[in-house]
Amino acid sequence: MKLWTLTGTAAALLTLPALSQAEFNYTTAEANYLLDVEIDGGLANVDGDGLGVGGSFEVAESFFIGGSYEDFDLDFNINGDWLEIGGGYFHELNPDLDFVATLNFVDVEISSDFGSAEDDAIALGGGIRTQLSDSIQVDAMLEYYSFDEGDSDTSLDLRGRWYINPEFAVQLRMNLGADIETIAIGVRGEFGGSTAE
Repeated sequence: MKLWTLTGTAAALLTLPALSQAEFNYTTAEANYLLDVEIDGGLANVDGDGLGVGGSFEVAESFFIGGSYEDFDLDFNINGDWLEIGGGYFHELNPDLDFVATLNFVDVEISSDFGSAEDDAIALGGGIRTQLSDSIQVDAMLEYYSFDEGDSDTSLDLRGRWYINPEFAVQLRMNLGADIETIAIGVRGEFGGSTAE
């Protein structure tokens, strides 16, 4: 129910009027502190924190490549690494609203005192990027992960950014999945264009 409510909120953003004439930028670099990482392990839940870095590069009109890496420490001396590499497509719906689609390849590794496990996945995403004011942007993406081991997961990735200037922003991210939930804060730089005026 929580997922459908948040998805409905994101979809409602499509009806917002244009508030500014800023252009979105898809050449970026960011660093994040993972305030809270929660993993539902079936028999038990574990949580912790970590660090993450990521970025993207616009390679052609309407297309970009990108990747991210997260390292997190959980309860009971459990450590995790999440690597995601791929690309995406964006299309302007109005000057303050883009549709964004992504295709990424994911590698996940979990290790503990009792051994380690690794899995790969293909991740498909679709959503919007919107300019709410001259200095505020919001992204809302629905992502589907298909893992090699037969499992799958769907998550809602929400990001809000406050631009201190056109090239630099602070951000809050919430990734809400059935098995993994993450809350992070961080900073983001954007290059080669104007994002927030």
